[in-house]
Amino acid sequence: MHFAFCLYKHFPYSGLSLDMLRIAHECIQRGHQATVYTGSWEGDIPAGLEVKIVKHFGLTNHTRAGAFHKKLHLALAGTNYDVVVGFNKIPDMDIYYCGDYCYVGRSYLRHSFFYRFTPRFLYFSRFERGVFDASSKTNILSLSDREKAIYQQYYLTQDSRFLTLPPTLEKARWANLDNLASRELIRKSLSIEEDENLVLLIGSGFQTKGLDRAIIAMAALPPELLSKTRLYVVGQDKIEPFQRIAKRYDVSDHVMFLGGRKDVPALMKAGDMLLHPAYAETTGGVLLEAIVSGLPVLATPVCGYAPHINHAKAGHVLRKRFSQQELNEKLHEMLLSNKKNRWRENGLQYGQNPSLYVMPQRAVDFIEQNSVQRKLYSKATSERQPDESLYICSELRQALQGQDNFYDMMDIEGKVYREALGRRTMRFTRGEKDYFLKAHTGVGWREIVKNLIYLRAPVVGALNEWHGVHRLKDLEIDTMTVSAYGIRGRNPATKHSFIVTEALPTETSLEDFCADWKHNPPTTLSQVRLKRWILNKVVETARVIHENGANHRDFYLCHFLLDAHFTPEETIAPESKLYLIDLHRLQMRRKTPERWAVKDIAGLYYSSKDIGLTKRDLLRFMKLYRGKPLREIFTNEMAFWQKVMSRGNKLYASEKRKALAKQNLKNVASGDVKKTDQLSAPTSSNPSSPRSQVESSAANFKEMIGK
Repeated sequence: MHFAFCLYKHFPYSGLSLDMLRIAHECIQRGHQATVYTGSWEGDIPAGLEVKIVKHFGLTNHTRAGAFHKKLHLALAGTNYDVVVGFNKIPDMDIYYCGDYCYVGRSYLRHSFFYRFTPRFLYFSRFERGVFDASSKTNILSLSDREKAIYQQYYLTQDSRFLTLPPTLEKARWANLDNLASRELIRKSLSIEEDENLVLLIGSGFQTKGLDRAIIAMAALPPELLSKTRLYVVGQDKIEPFQRIAKRYDVSDHVMFLGGRKDVPALMKAGDMLLHPAYAETTGGVLLEAIVSGLPVLATPVCGYAPHINHAKAGHVLRKRFSQQELNEKLHEMLLSNKKNRWRENGLQYGQNPSLYVMPQRAVDFIEQNSVQRKLYSKATSERQPDESLYICSELRQALQGQDNFYDMMDIEGKVYREALGRRTMRFTRGEKDYFLKAHTGVGWREIVKNLIYLRAPVVGALNEWHGVHRLKDLEIDTMTVSAYGIRGRNPATKHSFIVTEALPTETSLEDFCADWKHNPPTTLSQVRLKRWILNKVVETARVIHENGANHRDFYLCHFLLDAHFTPEETIAPESKLYLIDLHRLQMRRKTPERWAVKDIAGLYYSSKDIGLTKRDLLRFMKLYRGKPLREIFTNEMAFWQKVMSRGNKLYASEKRKALAKQNLKNVASGDVKKTDQLSAPTSSNPSSPRSQVESSAANFKEMIGK
């Protein structure tokens, strides 16, 4: 058989290029022919491999990629390869080797809404969609389940089109560590004393690999430990921005740049730990390389291979929601830990697992079978409408017993909880489980225009809630679990969509649970502990979503569901949960604007005014939310909290006026005019009027700050 491999450029220090060469070598070993189409080639060409340079030109990355695609299309025209494999996101390939992160998913969280209209985004998102869209026929060699889930979140790509490959390691490179020079000699060649700590950061693309985070963590080390620690950076990239960061934090003498190196196994043998606080990483092959060479690892969980650190017990993986403070503390802890030898031995033992070295074989098996499988996938995708996307988990699909197309899902019947313009929420049962369905049938252009006039983002479907659930799960915030999602149509005013979530084990909202606190405040030990636990969880939820670029827009107590359990000692049990629900208006971006944080916190404040919270509770909330001493908050953040209280009080006053007006209408309807006069909306001179309450609360806040 004759295979064609396509990638933008090849250079020796690229993990993608190395993976391509391993797969090509396996093809040649099996007697196949392999031809590589690439824009440029650096380094030697292996024997038996044919390389064709596709000359192209462009001023920017996306224009160069576009030019390469056009020239590649012409070069492949008239050829008769058995399978064409793309190592970059290029439409119309038979197979895509998924070595990159999801571009759209990352862009939605790191850039503003307007970025989506730039030529760069339009180009890369179009090519990514061409590979992963549900209507595409390209099969995918996935390197990690985590990245696969992100692609499916944004494109609803069918499971049948994925093959998740085992880890990729070249056995010959890591099986002969004993043949290298001794650890002492290697360290001496690097000018590292035996009592010093050699920390490595390896990989091209320093920004993505989190080098800035690593430098800040180095600067946070105690002076005595820092004096005996060196960070050696290995890889090809611009070093000037990071040299400036190191200079700013006064650690320039402790951060060394070695450039691209071929002796990585020797460096790992000499090192004391690998630091890899990446922002995004499809796999992170360097993590596995470090583990099997006996080098302890500290990494972020965004790396596809991060679970191997825990499986091997060869280091530490940070929490999903990144904290620079946690990285600083763990680096300090690992450098001083007495577990170093144990981590080293565990890693070397883990490296004996033969399944770590079979990726090329599995990939070529899949390539060889592709021609048959493509026909099956083509048949499956042809049954779906071109403007329809559908996801249903296997458990629910089985319970639906064949009634699982888009319109069957939209027509499910059950107990209706809420019905509004273009949206219906209901509960239904299938199998032994209860589910909630939110069906959107379009709100019309009038409603969309009205929202835009008021500078509000219109909610036109279930897409926002679908992404919101995934985002909260990624931030380790308890929320719903999605069982199905579907969308059909392109017109935002008329598109139909739905989302199905598993029913939570509770329907008790904090609004209902806390309603009696004002008249019957918690008094027993378990009640006081539960109140404090609830306050801490609410604060943590608010802080985490705001620190990670999200805001709820309906952040009220009624949207928190409480499932509390106690141990025999009357402490809060670990299985206790506080679920955040109703995410259809959740906004996600790189950074949460202050006005949206104010709106969320004000919503909490407004909805908690009648549950009997004390000044101490409010002060505790402020301290935990900011993570700062109260004196510093009162000195530097007075404006923020005044905005919160002002907005919360206005919301509260507005609701009081609406309640009074509603009661007046009832009295008029019943003919009780005298009672209506008594309930007339109070004036500002009335000490219990909404306006006077706002002014009184503002005065109390200023008094509280003064104290």
